[in-house]
Amino acid sequence: MTSKPFGQLLSIPPRNGLTKPKKVRGHGFKMVNMGELFKYSRINNIPMDRVPLTPKEQASSLLEAGDLLFARQSLVRDGAGKCSIFLGDSEPVCFESHIIRCRLDKMAHNPLFYYYYFSSPEGKVLMDTIIEQGAGAAGIRGSDLVNLIVPEFTLSFQNHVASILDAVDSKIQLSHQINQTFEQMAQAIFKS
Repeated sequence: MTSKPFGQLLSIPPRNGLTKPKKVRGHGFKMVNMGELFKYSRINNIPMDRVPLTPKEQASSLLEAGDLLFARQSLVRDGAGKCSIFLGDSEPVCFESHIIRCRLDKMAHNPLFYYYYFSSPEGKVLMDTIIEQGAGAAGIRGSDLVNLIVPEFTLSFQNHVASILDAVDSKIQLSHQINQTFEQMAQAIFKS
């Protein structure tokens, strides 16, 4: 294992998302907002607001599967720097301005591994070193994020760890869905 600045693991520079006022929302492309970022750690085919995008915005602000999304700001310190991963969608998706997108070089780094790293206690302690507390909100800057020194393991090790943790998360998600189905069935039986 070696260590290096997080920015050296990226294939493109980090980017903040787009600002789209409420009056233009309702049609167009799906947009990950802070609500989705905090509700879903693994973002995949979920309902979202829709916004119009120019061709230039489409070229720079659409997400790819494996993109890491970091909360730039939060009302509480623990929320600043929260990491989620975009796993894909059936249609193009962009992201809003309070989110930093980081796209890893997938030939050398597994995005799921680094999602789990930043979600771990060690990753959260590291993130805490760049959180700035202001009046009423806490936040991070992309320029500080790319300078965080993170561990770098072989790709085979990253893939192995990520596959185990992903399998566990998938089983937890399936169990949650089964529980919701049973609750809905019980409510329907109770009502009848």
